[in-house]
Amino acid sequence: MSVKVVRPEALLIGIFILALFIRLLYVTQIISTPIFYGLATDAEKYDTFALHILKGSFIYKESLYLNPLYPFFLTFIYLLFGYSHLSVILIQGIFDSLNCILIYYIASTLFNKRVGIIAAFIYACYGIAIFYTGIFLSTTAEIFLTLLFVTSLLIAQERMRLPLFLIAGILFGLVVAARPNVMVFLIFLPLWLFNVLKDTLRVEKVIKVSLLFLVGFFLVLSPIIIRNYLIEKRLFYSIQGGLSFYIGNNPKATGTFMTPYGISYSPIEQVKNSIDYAEKELGKELTAPQASRYWFVKGLKYIKSHPLDALLLYGKKCALFWRNEEIGLNINYTLSKSLAPIFQLPFFTFGIIAPFAIIGIVLSITKGGNILLINLFTFSYMISVIIFFISERYRLPVVPFLIMYCSYSLCWLAKITVAKKVREILLGSTFLILLFLAINQPFAYFKQGPSSPDYNNLGVAYNNMKHWDEAIAAFEKSLSLDPQNVHAYYNLGNVYYKKGSHEEAIDKYAKALTLDPEFADAHHNLGLVYDTLGTVDKAAQEYQRVLSIDPSHLNAHINLGNLYRAQGLYQEAGNHYLKALEIEPNSAEVLNNLGLVYGKQGRLNQAISTFSSALAVKPDHEEAYYNRGTAYGRLGRIDEAIADLKKALAINPNRAEVHHNLGIFYYKKGMHKEALTEFKQAVILNPDLAESYKKLGMNTRTPRQEKVPREENVH
Repeated sequence: MSVKVVRPEALLIGIFILALFIRLLYVTQIISTPIFYGLATDAEKYDTFALHILKGSFIYKESLYLNPLYPFFLTFIYLLFGYSHLSVILIQGIFDSLNCILIYYIASTLFNKRVGIIAAFIYACYGIAIFYTGIFLSTTAEIFLTLLFVTSLLIAQERMRLPLFLIAGILFGLVVAARPNVMVFLIFLPLWLFNVLKDTLRVEKVIKVSLLFLVGFFLVLSPIIIRNYLIEKRLFYSIQGGLSFYIGNNPKATGTFMTPYGISYSPIEQVKNSIDYAEKELGKELTAPQASRYWFVKGLKYIKSHPLDALLLYGKKCALFWRNEEIGLNINYTLSKSLAPIFQLPFFTFGIIAPFAIIGIVLSITKGGNILLINLFTFSYMISVIIFFISERYRLPVVPFLIMYCSYSLCWLAKITVAKKVREILLGSTFLILLFLAINQPFAYFKQGPSSPDYNNLGVAYNNMKHWDEAIAAFEKSLSLDPQNVHAYYNLGNVYYKKGSHEEAIDKYAKALTLDPEFADAHHNLGLVYDTLGTVDKAAQEYQRVLSIDPSHLNAHINLGNLYRAQGLYQEAGNHYLKALEIEPNSAEVLNNLGLVYGKQGRLNQAISTFSSALAVKPDHEEAYYNRGTAYGRLGRIDEAIADLKKALAINPNRAEVHHNLGIFYYKKGMHKEALTEFKQAVILNPDLAESYKKLGMNTRTPRQEKVPREENVH
């Protein structure tokens, strides 16, 4: 009786379906957890930048500090499926399932189909890869693009068509845009090209192939560089390299992420702080790239002055790269996976994969040929990470290749076992056990656990979900691990403010400011509390303190403008709104508020123009329609006033003051029946208006004889 062999292609389809099922199940479990609600520190910034791009604006002040590719990835998804975070993580889940197919192609091309199938299955069930599909960061896209790039190189080399090398260069440019440290591979790529092409092509053809690859590479990076120069007057698309280098190379470096003294935990704030610190040290103003160079040179000086310490540190980083610990960076996998029941399943871990991968690398070194491609990529990627510092997120893009090595070594072990090669079995097993112990045995020197920033980020996610008690518990845990964590105090203040516990909020903001008197956002939010309590002088003082620290703080200008407007200081309010518009020209809310100021100053035509600008930015801005309609009415342009108030009611039919004013304008046009209908609707929505009508001598049955109520203005 013959046994029917399942074709590899059928197995691969099954693995893809399994991978997709696991990731979709994961999505259903996280949509009500902190994983979905902003566990990634920079998620909101990426989202905001993507929305700017959707509106046709490439100007975003935080773009200086962000991965340049991911906002465009988000924009593309929003264009296709509308604005939805769920769409993003579903697409990331699909991309990560497709990674199994790319892994199969690469592994079966370099080794054999059996290796490809095993590697695809391992990746389908690799826990941390599944986890990152639900995180609003570029990690999944980085893995997908990296695998796609290597696939394109293999296809280009096999078919030897020059345009394919151009495509490979374009894909490599996208990889670098997503993960800049991958650029180190450019140094090693010529070794593979000359090795595999020297026997089939002339040197001139090899050079032409290399140039086409570089053309494709720069086709991607050039628009980013040009955009940065035209808008932000900088050539580099990333300015965090110098600070990241110093974080990994300084007297207090641990091999993992740490914050130098005076530098924030927050990824974006830390770059801003690093520029301020460098300026104080050098005594002059610096651009972001100049500040980055300052930190890079500072790191080099440490290596030069402490060569032995630096060597030991690099040894530790190399060990950490291969250790089983998943070292968090703003997100802690070990802490977070408890939030999704699916991670109770025995998924593959790095500690299982790495020992087999090392054996696979050793076995593959003598093979040469195309295997040299992933040998060089793996080595160059490891170098590019340990130059800086180790984290689970930075290691992850190379893990698919380690899984291929792992699969290869598993097949080799199975082969020698079947062949009963006792000597090789003993040697391989001994080496594997030693590696397994070295990688997985707990050592205090390598111990990594959830840190204070990890609990702080968890608290932020709970805060976004409005789970106040869980947020407070997470921030308190953060402070128990690090009582100097200024952001945990600040975030605690935010939670207490939202809960209405104003005294506790003031206390936490005060503690944050004791630790960091220059913390602009803490001053701002403390001002919000005072504003809410009606302590106007203290609120204004805090907002002014913010602007002395950061003159471009958008919300401080807006709230100080609101404060002045409420006090009748219209000139001062208008000045701050204008400064806010210099920072954010497309803010419909600021334009609306500025229009109100112009209205109060009697500059009605200017007010109407400003309300119109607000509506150009946000066509469904109910307040702007209402305010513009009221302004039209004050100028006697009744038809235009009625048209605008009708538009306001189409957006929100339940505002009494809009019905009230619409009734007035109908009355002025002699449309008494319509006026009466609107007045009655206003009274239904706000019964207090009935008393006002009586005092004005209104009789709803005979509107022709009534006095007309005064128009209601928005405040």
